[in-house]
Amino acid sequence: MNRFHPIRSILCALLLAQLILPAARAQSPENTDPVTALLATMSVEEKVGQLFIVPFVGNSVAPGSDIFTLLTEYKIGGVVLQSSNSNFINNPETPRNITRLTNQLQAQTLANKNIPLLIAIDQEGDGYPYSRITGGVTPLPSPMTIGATWNVANARTVGRIAGQELAAMGINLLLGPVLDVLNNPHPAGRGDMGTRTFGGDPFWVGAMGQAYIQGVNEGSNGKIATVAKHFPGHGGSDRLPDNEVATVDKSLQALKRIELAPFFAVTEPDDPAATTDALMSSHIRYRGFQGDIRQFTAPISFDKTGMSTLLSLPEFSRWRSDGGIIISDALGVPAVRKFYDPTLKTFPHRRIARDALLAGNDVLILAQFDLDNIWAQQFENIKDTVSFFRSEYRKDSNFAARVDESVARILRLKLKLYPNVEPNALTNDPDVALAAAGQSEQAMNTIARQSETLLYPSPEEFAQRLPQPPGVADKILVVSDSRMVRECFTDECQPFEPLPHDALENIILSLYGPETTGQVLPENIASITFSELKQVVVGSLALATADEEDSTNTMNYSPAEVTALIQQADWVIFAALDLNVDRYPDSDALKLFLAQGVNSLYNKKLIVLALNAPYFLDTTEISKLTAYLGLYSKTEPQLELAVRTIFGEMSPQGAPPVSVDGIGYDLPTVLSPDPNRPFPLAGSDTGGTSAAPPVTLTFSAGPILDHNGNPVPDGTPVQFVATYADGQSATLALTDTVAGMATTAPVTLNRAGDITIAAYSGDAKNATDLRYS
Repeated sequence: MNRFHPIRSILCALLLAQLILPAARAQSPENTDPVTALLATMSVEEKVGQLFIVPFVGNSVAPGSDIFTLLTEYKIGGVVLQSSNSNFINNPETPRNITRLTNQLQAQTLANKNIPLLIAIDQEGDGYPYSRITGGVTPLPSPMTIGATWNVANARTVGRIAGQELAAMGINLLLGPVLDVLNNPHPAGRGDMGTRTFGGDPFWVGAMGQAYIQGVNEGSNGKIATVAKHFPGHGGSDRLPDNEVATVDKSLQALKRIELAPFFAVTEPDDPAATTDALMSSHIRYRGFQGDIRQFTAPISFDKTGMSTLLSLPEFSRWRSDGGIIISDALGVPAVRKFYDPTLKTFPHRRIARDALLAGNDVLILAQFDLDNIWAQQFENIKDTVSFFRSEYRKDSNFAARVDESVARILRLKLKLYPNVEPNALTNDPDVALAAAGQSEQAMNTIARQSETLLYPSPEEFAQRLPQPPGVADKILVVSDSRMVRECFTDECQPFEPLPHDALENIILSLYGPETTGQVLPENIASITFSELKQVVVGSLALATADEEDSTNTMNYSPAEVTALIQQADWVIFAALDLNVDRYPDSDALKLFLAQGVNSLYNKKLIVLALNAPYFLDTTEISKLTAYLGLYSKTEPQLELAVRTIFGEMSPQGAPPVSVDGIGYDLPTVLSPDPNRPFPLAGSDTGGTSAAPPVTLTFSAGPILDHNGNPVPDGTPVQFVATYADGQSATLALTDTVAGMATTAPVTLNRAGDITIAAYSGDAKNATDLRYS
């Protein structure tokens, strides 16, 4: 229950009346649109402020704070919360503390502008770094974990949990889901999206995205807007745009088949609840975008022609006309800095923001908005940019019209989120938020079980190689890619390991140690890090990463002790993350060990747990393993499941949602119709007919299943063929599947005599032919 002084409630009502009454007076029989009416009451300052989402440092909204200034003097319309800016510290009290902050932000906004504030956050899953809130909330899996279940209901469940927990904290703008298609993984790490994506097939990514968005709407009761990213897709780019401008070398037609397809799915679905409210434009340029293979676009977030071409596509035009919003990615990331000044000597913040607006972005995220990642400089750049926009609005009617167009979209979204603004409608109870968070671990355990994948060997070989789990006399060595990081650089933010080096050891002992089954003795299990392994493999400790968020890794064992642990171990369990030696120099320790440690591996059980993407090992490396398991996330449900699988309690159920070259798993082939799974075929009169020709019938085939046993993606072609008694054949129809089924339009058979009907899809055929005479 909310606790407010009666006088405060009266003041809130009066403030809200200031929002509603002027808009009501402005309406007329000819103009009853509340957005138009509200826009007419707004000052230039209020209009311009609505365009921006800004970060801020600290958690104080008191007078004199930077965010107080931005809200009151610069009329900013949105903020983004980040633990890296000390807006909150992740601990068990985080949901309560965030709720208090969002209440203060909304109260300050209403007291000055009377228009609700957009409060945004990234919460993609898999903990740090892509889930900003990790304290006190449900440990959401990565999108690829969901993709490995091949069950859209799981995407809906995760979306529902995220929506419920975030809405209870007062967050109303979710910067997700990620709808990039990882159809061409980059195992070396350059430009690789990894587990941030649902997978490598555009149909399945779109289906998962639809379900996730629907879940967010359900869980939040329509109080959270989603922002599908990174439009128009950079799963096939050559680098990550966080670092420098990425390039996708594809024509528009090619983009429509792969990269754009998931965005089509969430801008024109049959269910409005599965429609995204916004798309986040990416800082990616395209070559051959409009036919000329020698022509590069600017980063699409700054390219008016390219953005207009995309948004005028029929698949987007209706969504756009219905109020769909384009939100820029952070406008101060290194890719933008390098694009505007390759020498990195200047940061033309005014031009960057203006170009982004004129390109078609409605909302501009002014994050990292300086050259040196110094908040004081960002703060000045933000204020100056807002002032510049105000000036441009007053002197340039075309610029003013462009601003008004975007502000109208933003207001329409805010009125959708808050259709009936009442006293305390924007206020949430911190205690309720805390109680609502972190209550869905059972659902996460279910998803973990459905996603875990046996990458190598086959299930039959797996049972032979691991007939017995570790025993009481067995020595176990756990090697984890543990990395010391910091979310912020205040005294409250201490270095921590997103994957604790002893996490698996603790789980093993809690499940099978002396206090439970007694299968594992504490003295027979040890844990080391990839850093400690690498110093043995290469003979010296790798240089610490230059990434500013990493600190020196803790070394618990000397090289001699690590060598002894390896030699004595009966089981060596590797907990592997991604392979990115530029950022994490020790992330290649497993590959180096497998390349050099052949003699020391004899008679050992070697288990690799892929807690990130499953494609970083090659065929030779995988062949040296006892087992290779794909978990796709490093959250506790995934880790516990992996341990239970090693000890024989669980069996992997999932399948990779991306190609994995090291095991010969080619996703397009896997998703094609399986010839070993014949499908049903039905006609409108399967009992036969003796009517004289011509006879008109309809036929249906399916469900047609892929090699994983799932319905093939929508759009899979199916050919229906008639064969006559004299041996002549004729194609009756060529149609595409929907939900694994293909149904023809009415087909006319003109010839008399015995006729056999069959259906073919790729190499697959129906189980039983239909016969007519």
